[in-house]
Amino acid sequence: MSDARVTLMTRFAAIGLIVALASPAFADDKRARINYMIQCQGCHLPEATGTPGKVPPMKDFLGFFLHSEEGRSYIIRVPGVTSASLPNDELAELMNWLLTTYSAEELPDDFEPYSAEELGARRLDIVADPAARRLEILEEIAKDLPALKARFAEVHY
Repeated sequence: MSDARVTLMTRFAAIGLIVALASPAFADDKRARINYMIQCQGCHLPEATGTPGKVPPMKDFLGFFLHSEEGRSYIIRVPGVTSASLPNDELAELMNWLLTTYSAEELPDDFEPYSAEELGARRLDIVADPAARRLEILEEIAKDLPALKARFAEVHY
């Protein structure tokens, strides 16, 4: 088996362990999926692909944001997240489900699931200009992350 495949398998096993050990943030995948359909799918589409030039993709991309503290904070402070009509625990559950369902390969090795407390503390600080801030954050992360640099060129914002 190649080193790359072993590394990938190890990464998935680690993410699986995190998911299994995480407390209420992963309490209910079915509820998280339903909350995605109600809160996010209208703009981000059923498979989280977004609409080029209008709505950013989450699939195969959202996890890149967690490679910096600014990115981690950003994705829970965008208007669609901050205005979601969900309590903090269900919003944390939804964000963790999104990340592990649609963007597990892009997550950092030391991924820590969001908690209800983290969501509650940050979601009231809404990002004023999400598009501009998103580009700034991604450009900064891409400097140290070749995988993002390659993908960043493919995604049209």
